[in-house]
Amino acid sequence: MKILIIGNSSIFKRKIYFALKKFKNIKIELASRNKVRNIKINKIYDSYDNAINASDAKIVYISLINSKHFYWALKALNKNKHVIVDKPLTTKFKNTKKLLILAKKKKLLLSESVVFHYHKRFKRIFSKLNLKKSTNIIAHFHVPSFKKDNFRNYLKFGGGCFQDMSAYACYLIYIFFKNKRYSLTTKKIIKNRFINEFNLIVKSKNIFLKASFSFNSSYKNELIIYNNSKKFYLNYIFSPPINEPLNTLIYNTNTGKKYKINYKKQNVFHTYFGHLFKIIKNNNYKYLYNEIKNVEKIKKKLL
Repeated sequence: MKILIIGNSSIFKRKIYFALKKFKNIKIELASRNKVRNIKINKIYDSYDNAINASDAKIVYISLINSKHFYWALKALNKNKHVIVDKPLTTKFKNTKKLLILAKKKKLLLSESVVFHYHKRFKRIFSKLNLKKSTNIIAHFHVPSFKKDNFRNYLKFGGGCFQDMSAYACYLIYIFFKNKRYSLTTKKIIKNRFINEFNLIVKSKNIFLKASFSFNSSYKNELIIYNNSKKFYLNYIFSPPINEPLNTLIYNTNTGKKYKINYKKQNVFHTYFGHLFKIIKNNNYKYLYNEIKNVEKIKKKLL
């Protein structure tokens, strides 16, 4: 099976390429307007248009600046290709709706590449939680300001903290509050005409979530969960490194005892792609369609 990557991005070179190389039956093609260095690619195109039109790859991964996601995802779907897109899926609700309608019509995969919840660490802790009991969740994802020439600093390129990080907030809410009634409040800080920082509080009968996301702060990337007399601490939660082992710290809030669960190195993109390849093989995309629909509803509430 072939996969065509549109865009020789940083995330492709750092994580996605290595994840795909682990699959023995996957051939990687790449459309790049820049010179390709230090990676082995089956075929390279110097034009995105030529790649979409000429490649017989069944799957296209869009890894471009945010404002370009919709245009190229639409082109790929119209060429009857399964489509995976870097977050955000699009920068406008109406465009996400168009992609979803077209994917359903053509019975093609459509997925937003948000992968943190595919990590073994998150899955294991989530399985241990008793969400019928009182649960307090705290999440932070803060990064320092980007260099001036970074596309995330410009509204026309789909920049801003909300466009770049709201997917993490939405999936966090979707996972913990699925099929639950909840209230949601947000506070947004606007700079250069876009949201550069946002905080949220979500409440249901038993679950309380407080989270913050920022493009203008010292680095912080963590998830803390209090549940059933235990405190769980997970660092690097939203962007787990692929070349480092990770751990979960667990504290018993009654006795004060603590222990640690260690995890071997995991490229979570490999797990994510494996999941999508199985969905394609089984030709059953209903779950992904519903996920996108529900995540978009949450995103609207955040605004």
